[in-house]
Amino acid sequence: MITFQIAGIPVRIELWFWITLFVLGGGIHITGTRDLIFTGLFMLAGFISIFVHELGHAMTVKRFGLPSAIRLVAFGGLATYPAGTLNRRQTFLVSAAGPGVQMVLGIIAVVTNRYLPMPDQSLLQVLLFYLTWISFIWAGFNCMPIFPLDGGQMLATVLGERRQRVLYVTGMVFAAGLGVLAFLYLGSWVLPLFMAYFVWINWQGFQKAAR
Repeated sequence: MITFQIAGIPVRIELWFWITLFVLGGGIHITGTRDLIFTGLFMLAGFISIFVHELGHAMTVKRFGLPSAIRLVAFGGLATYPAGTLNRRQTFLVSAAGPGVQMVLGIIAVVTNRYLPMPDQSLLQVLLFYLTWISFIWAGFNCMPIFPLDGGQMLATVLGERRQRVLYVTGMVFAAGLGVLAFLYLGSWVLPLFMAYFVWINWQGFQKAAR
């Protein structure tokens, strides 16, 4: 576990965060030095992109005068702050800030890769390529209206407490749909299982809201 502070915000990086990036970056299929280097670059790009995402949340919370902390865990991260202390507008902005700054990071990576002179397949070019796609895919995925992703959190603030069942039904529909599409077109069980977990979370929330 790695811990440090940035701008007064405590950061903790769990071992499983690195393990997840290693696996997603093709680490289990390494056959030589080149594969090892590329996996390392993927892990570095993933760390930068996801950390910037969570830092966007945390810095926005801090802007509203509250303490925040960042944890990078398996399959992502989270920025924590005291519950029940932000109004709906502030909560929406906190949720939107993460994917927002991550998309900006992706745009910066695209522009740098396009206009900065560098040899083809240089380490910097590969890093920028990974940084671009991780940033856009991660931000886009998090903007989906699936609770508790950022998009689900934003939808929750828009709907309010009286329409929580709509929030959870929307989450179940989108999660199930994405899981089915991933299985049909990607042939992978990983994302469908991940989406099944989100379906279960939203089903639990729906049952509580219906009481």
